[in-house]
Amino acid sequence: MVFYDTWPKLDPRHLLYILMLVLVLDHTWEIILAKRQQLTCLAAIAVPEELRAIVPPEIFHRARIYELHKMELFIWKHGIDLIISLLELYFGFYPFLWSLASMSLASLTTNEIWISLLFVFYLTVYITLRCLPTLLYDKCILELRYGTQHRFPCYLYCCMGVLAIVLSQIILAPLTFLIIFSVQNLGYFFFLYFWLMWALFTLFLVFFLPYLCIPCIGRQRKLSEGSPLYADVKRVCDATKFPMTRVFIIRTRSMQYSNAYFYGSCCLKRIVIFDTLLLNKGLQPNEIHPFEVGRGLTNPQVVAVVAHELGHWKYGHFYKATLIMKLHFLLTTVIFGLLFHCPQLYEAVGFASGLCPIIVGFIVVLRFAMTPYLTLANFLMLWNLRRFEYAADRFAHRLGYSLLLRSALVKIYADHMSFPVYDNWYASWHHTHPTILQRLAYQQRLDVEAVYHQ
Repeated sequence: MVFYDTWPKLDPRHLLYILMLVLVLDHTWEIILAKRQQLTCLAAIAVPEELRAIVPPEIFHRARIYELHKMELFIWKHGIDLIISLLELYFGFYPFLWSLASMSLASLTTNEIWISLLFVFYLTVYITLRCLPTLLYDKCILELRYGTQHRFPCYLYCCMGVLAIVLSQIILAPLTFLIIFSVQNLGYFFFLYFWLMWALFTLFLVFFLPYLCIPCIGRQRKLSEGSPLYADVKRVCDATKFPMTRVFIIRTRSMQYSNAYFYGSCCLKRIVIFDTLLLNKGLQPNEIHPFEVGRGLTNPQVVAVVAHELGHWKYGHFYKATLIMKLHFLLTTVIFGLLFHCPQLYEAVGFASGLCPIIVGFIVVLRFAMTPYLTLANFLMLWNLRRFEYAADRFAHRLGYSLLLRSALVKIYADHMSFPVYDNWYASWHHTHPTILQRLAYQQRLDVEAVYHQ
């Protein structure tokens, strides 16, 4: 692998300590956020006032118990991962595993591709075993403490682990081969080719995703003319000049989650409504399962959700999100390429000078060296996605659907009950959408502002 002598002469030992410090800060921050959420759950002993009419106390209690279980497991997982990762870096785990793979194939080949394939297999086995402390803590301590019912025989966990190792190789082996072959043949700026290939692939998805993926979910058709829902949706679409020919319904096969989304651009734009969003899936009660009866929204509530999706279209959120993702991935690949070609990084994790395995470089750079940038970028992109949701809610409010949108959000939440109370910091770092309480409060604030400005 070619390296250009442009990096400053860093002491590999100092670089190792920097990587370990980054690891400590990242995991500690995640543990702090999880602890804040755990304390928020402990303090939330009563159903929030906004949801008391639709959330029974016993359901809220079960959701609260599950959230406490999840947060404690999250904290334990990050604590264990931090300790093991620090030990891996300090004692040179990756050079050891690479030398083990090299020695295993020493009598057959010294080709980096084959050594890398065996290295990835050994790493997969190790990662499976690495999950054991978290699994044991969950099954032997947390399940007893919180009373969750997810017990399986021990032999079943062993079978699942073996199956995970085997199935992962079906994906990882060709991917490893492709990565090494590409780096060896594309040269120093291989990462820019990766970005170009990804950009073309996402452009392909824009055009063909509706035709390739939606059939896996269900049968898609245009919203039928003459139906009461068509007339209601047409009014809001006419008000915003969105063509009704681009409004679709999906008859899902097994999905239970209520959803609608806006997707695409120009002649490919579409608003897609899942039948699970409709009251009783738009069917008669005797045509659906008993547990589905009463689920879904009334037609006016569905229109309010469509108004929200029209906000995404009107504000160009699809274009903006696509552009942001492409710029993010370009910046990610450039930073990755710079770090990948830093020889001191390989020496810092324990490799001898001049030995820089390609697949190990990918793992070390993505898992350790790029953590500060990826963490910050993830936070900013999540913030931007939530900003888009607020903007779409504001658009629906301006169309006069504030009360209907609020009732629709509450009904969707009631159909898919989860714990509704989140710490603001935790939600900011982990959620793509504002929480149900934040969205209801935002609509209330918009109502107050509208009255104030009259």
